[in-house]
Amino acid sequence: MTRAVIFDIDGTITDTNPLLLEAIQRAYKEFTGEEKPEEYFVFTLGIPSPETVRKLGIPEDKSQDFVKRWQDLIREAMPRVQLFPGMREVLETLKEADIPMAIVTAKVRSEMSYQFDHLGLNNFFRVIICAEDAPRPKPYPDPLLLACEKLSVAPQEALFLGDSVYDITAARLAGVPFALALWGALERERVLTMHPDFVLSSPRDLLKILRKSLRERAKALL
Repeated sequence: MTRAVIFDIDGTITDTNPLLLEAIQRAYKEFTGEEKPEEYFVFTLGIPSPETVRKLGIPEDKSQDFVKRWQDLIREAMPRVQLFPGMREVLETLKEADIPMAIVTAKVRSEMSYQFDHLGLNNFFRVIICAEDAPRPKPYPDPLLLACEKLSVAPQEALFLGDSVYDITAARLAGVPFALALWGALERERVLTMHPDFVLSSPRDLLKILRKSLRERAKALL
């Protein structure tokens, strides 16, 4: 039985992937003069910003200015951020059932503070693991294992909901069952070839696969 749920953020809770791709595309063009399609930057979703800068080949002497411009563009886009339909209701249902929830993100904590805190969702989560909290970020298993430890559950007793190759890879390495959030997955075909444990078409589908856990928690609260 699932005793805890761990969430990714971008493309899972929030519909931010298009905005993030737009921001990195613009910053890259401004600093390199090269215009590349948004698809080129999909790999940047779900990895820490220092790794993104390195993989994009931004010169070290320009990296700080690049990151500042990139993050400024993300800040400008934040007022347009929306939760995926039904997500808030799902979080409310799980909280009412006293099912522990956590976030595991590749964002550093400073990015988390301005990209997520304003949505007013922090109180739903007992644990929030950012990039600097674990020895290695996703796709390594470290942040998921740390989240399980802090939630006091075994990896096989948790469920990780995410949308990317990095997410499912981390889940597999950690021994945590994985549910694919189709509503935000930009590489869905690739993730599907990795055989997620569950494939969800909408956030509300999460409640269906947690039905037994919700019933058991309801009995425990009586």
